[in-house]
Amino acid sequence: MPISAICRPARTLARADAHGGGWQAAVPPETRRRAACPGARRRASRRLLPAALLLCVCLPVVAALDDPAEEIDSILDMDIENLVGVKVTTASKVQESALDAPASVFVVTARDIRNFGYRTLGDILRSMPGLHVSNDRTYQHMGVRGLNRKDYNARVLLLVNGQRMNENMYDAAVIDRTLMVDVDAIERVEFVAGPGSSIYGNNAMLGVINVITRKGKSIDGVRVAGEI
Repeated sequence: MPISAICRPARTLARADAHGGGWQAAVPPETRRRAACPGARRRASRRLLPAALLLCVCLPVVAALDDPAEEIDSILDMDIENLVGVKVTTASKVQESALDAPASVFVVTARDIRNFGYRTLGDILRSMPGLHVSNDRTYQHMGVRGLNRKDYNARVLLLVNGQRMNENMYDAAVIDRTLMVDVDAIERVEFVAGPGSSIYGNNAMLGVINVITRKGKSIDGVRVAGEI
């Protein structure tokens, strides 16, 4: 029974049944024609068919790219030295194991960024121990070990592939969406806590952030990313 007939008062339907017209007599003719028209149903089915096909095609691809079982198996197959000996370059400007680095180095990889859905460098830094990020609706301020002067992050040195990115006027280190590097292009982020001015010079008072981007040879085929 159409919804319009259900919503009508019961006495109206009873009066229609008494005159021999049944419940259809209480329904407007235009509503009956719309319900009986098969063309509207066919048009609706044609609109839903492309979306259903796209969903059937995309789901296996997403499942193949982000298979948690394969990631867990690859981690379990690693020995202890490869598991904890992540390669870093920020501590002494040469590639070495994190166990051999002469400083405390925290690393967030591209897999962590994808799994946790980080969208800015500030989100990545907020996940590291000893760091916190505050937002005053204008700028994101980074704090290291409880010290946050809200000086546009001038006491932290920001590097992209080893190149200084602090701007020249306020020595500010940008960690919000205005950073020129998109998070989907980041291979890993390294943070060295503590003074690093003896190696890097100015701004490296509270720590050094090094954003290492992906190389073209590490991308197999075409990669597409989006957000809603």
